[in-house]
Amino acid sequence: MRDFSEKVFTIIRKIPKGKVLTYGQVATLAGVPRASRIVGGLLFQQGLEKRLPWQRVINAQGKLSTYRVGMGTEQKRLLQAEGIRFNRGGVIDLKQYQWWPSAKQMHHWEVSEETAFRISERLGF
Repeated sequence: MRDFSEKVFTIIRKIPKGKVLTYGQVATLAGVPRASRIVGGLLFQQGLEKRLPWQRVINAQGKLSTYRVGMGTEQKRLLQAEGIRFNRGGVIDLKQYQWWPSAKQMHHWEVSEETAFRISERLGF
């Protein structure tokens, strides 16, 4: 599992300022598509490490899941400081702020060609 956690942290470090990925997206890019809860657990274990932009990982509905562990207010503040806006319901517009790495970056991370193809089909590139 160490290899998985290292991939997760590498991916999260590459999320550009002002963009987000979902826990599921991170898990998929790290090679374990159904491990979104594990991604959340790894981030929780890291705490508020300053070198890891943990705030850029959100749930698939565009919401923050960190309120229940006491970090939601801080996550929202950090994302807003990067220019990310929330609607009145506290939801981020994933069409505007969601990020996927380039095909070259996915190849570098050894994302399978099948997964990369599905991603490119889904996003239309």
